Amino acid sequence: MTIAAPPLADPRALAPARKVLAEVFGYREFRPGQPEVIASVLARRDTLAVMPTGGGKSFCFQVPALLASDTLTVVVSPLLALMKDQVDALRQSGVAAAAVNSTMSREDQAAVMEQAVSGELRLLYVAPERFGDGGFMAALRRANVGLLAIDEAHCISQWGHDFRPSYRDLGSVRPRLGNPPIVALTATADPLVREDIVERLQLHAPVVHVAGFDRPNLRFDVIRTKSIKEKQELIAAKLKTLGEESAIVYCGTRKKVEELTDYLQRQRIKCARYHAGMPDDDRRRIQDAFARDSLRIIVATNAFGMGIDKPDVRMVLHHDLPDSLESYYQEAGRGGRDGEPADCVLYFSQRDRQLREFFIDLAHPEPHMVVDVYKRLVEFQGKRTHIRELMTEEDQPGINAAVQTLVDCGLAGRQGQMAWATRPNGEDEIDTAGLEAHRDHAVRKLDSMQHYAESMTCLRARILDYFGETGHGASCGSCGPCIAPPARIIGALTEADDRLFHALRAVRRRFADEANVPPFTIFSDATLHEMARRTPRNRVEMLSVSGVGQVKFERYGEAFLAVTRAAAPAGGAPAGQIAPGPRRDVPLRSREGKALNASLRRTWELFREGHDIPAIAAQRGLSTSTITQHVVDLLLAKEIDDVSRWVDEMTMARIRRAAGEGPIGPLGPLKEQLGESVSYDQLHLARAWINTRERGQAS
Repeated sequence: MTIAAPPLADPRALAPARKVLAEVFGYREFRPGQPEVIASVLARRDTLAVMPTGGGKSFCFQVPALLASDTLTVVVSPLLALMKDQVDALRQSGVAAAAVNSTMSREDQAAVMEQAVSGELRLLYVAPERFGDGGFMAALRRANVGLLAIDEAHCISQWGHDFRPSYRDLGSVRPRLGNPPIVALTATADPLVREDIVERLQLHAPVVHVAGFDRPNLRFDVIRTKSIKEKQELIAAKLKTLGEESAIVYCGTRKKVEELTDYLQRQRIKCARYHAGMPDDDRRRIQDAFARDSLRIIVATNAFGMGIDKPDVRMVLHHDLPDSLESYYQEAGRGGRDGEPADCVLYFSQRDRQLREFFIDLAHPEPHMVVDVYKRLVEFQGKRTHIRELMTEEDQPGINAAVQTLVDCGLAGRQGQMAWATRPNGEDEIDTAGLEAHRDHAVRKLDSMQHYAESMTCLRARILDYFGETGHGASCGSCGPCIAPPARIIGALTEADDRLFHALRAVRRRFADEANVPPFTIFSDATLHEMARRTPRNRVEMLSVSGVGQVKFERYGEAFLAVTRAAAPAGGAPAGQIAPGPRRDVPLRSREGKALNASLRRTWELFREGHDIPAIAAQRGLSTSTITQHVVDLLLAKEIDDVSRWVDEMTMARIRRAAGEGPIGPLGPLKEQLGESVSYDQLHLARAWINTRERGQAS
């Protein structure tokens, strides 16, 4: 969607830009959205561009910068790492680019600014705080600034997911630089945030271009869990399927980063932790190792990621619920920047919301609390007071935010942990309605995030709806709910067909993993359903299945035929025809003779393939406790005849002794007696084994 876009009457208007793209950057064609934004910038129109991560936002100001040989493009960026990566890449392409930042000596900063003033540089990267430096601004005013580019523009908005006060005053910078046009760029901005960016930057009749939020190569899923231990097990099982690819695992707090990293390392998964509490040198070392592929897995808070240009991250896993869909999509979007498939999985527990509500309390204190803190400051009559002196027991979570709110209102001063009232009688100047609006907005965003986590329908559609994108389908065919909606699969097939369908999916998964592509690119679920119903036995029959073409048959056909032939009716129809009627498969049955349900049979198949409980849970999107119950049922049905892999003989002996004679009943007393050394899952399995195999009783 483009609003007020400049007309491109002559298709040749972008020819010079395409020449730069080819000669400097080595690309023959622009990506979707880039031509419209570049045309707007070249027309010297104020522009807001919302483009998906990996969509090539930087080219939208870099290409115009190289076409304007007599002016300087100033690029505002929030992170030193992002600046460094872009400057290094530009220099490798022969572009005169530099950055000014706080890690440089005054002499080096002065040398860069002299290059900018003399016209030697095409692009200058700076942090937003730099505009508060009088010397820097004096030098920049002597340069011929032709374009002000603001990257990660969502940081400007008070309604965005990553608001940074240093971005707030960028709207006042332009007049001091000679009023150059502005191009603002971001990957995540809903309509409210877009309006706020336009207002705060004081954009004039801007072109607002939304290239679309859809990232078709990302496969979204939500796995529901009941405990932190279960999350750890499922994440470990998922990471063990990663191979030599790269992954980021996000946690909500530094403590959880530490705990999960320690757990994964005990599972012999090579990974490293990353959070803001670590020394700068350690963080730089870990970030560099990840970028250079010597380290494949990072466990991090949201302090890691913005500005990370690594294109081949194949998994982005979330241990905790993010605070908003903007945050989640920004972080998940760091997967698959190369356009190749990537898995984005959220592990969700109902208790996750409590952590986010606590953070809302920290960042958005109740209006009455801000007023109360102001009154306490006034009582000290302008004297400097330590913030802890202002706390009551209920204030503690939001006290710092309350003081900062008063500073922003001009009613208080602050230095470190010391604060003071700047004047009395200012209570009426506290914008309590605004504070309440911000708090409500944060809660609504959290509500939307939780609705996503609890969704039983298409996750991609829910994301696109949230960002206001229209014209997409109700189902993407690739996210968790779209690939395996249980009611539809069970209703579409007989029980025997369903068992075969899952066997075919296992074959498809193997090929997909080998090729590193989404499974549906091998064959769709609809094609596998038809295979399961028709059980083709040869090439001709397989080619008659909808969705099986010549090339796919040559690549995969024999592997799928090996499964369908085995399930075909004995003495079936002549070659080239599809045998009618039901097959003669004998379904698995319980001890009471009842057929086991489709879900239980799928667990049994995966168990027979050699998968353990956490791996089966991860693959099926179920909790480990559910899969454990499946194993218990299979033990009762005598389809599994060994529990030693889960309950070793020493543990089994302790359980027998604690249980005494006779069948084992409720597990609570046993658990209390045995303590933490034996889990409830082990007790469930041991009870099923002992009662049915040793004591001849139903469990």
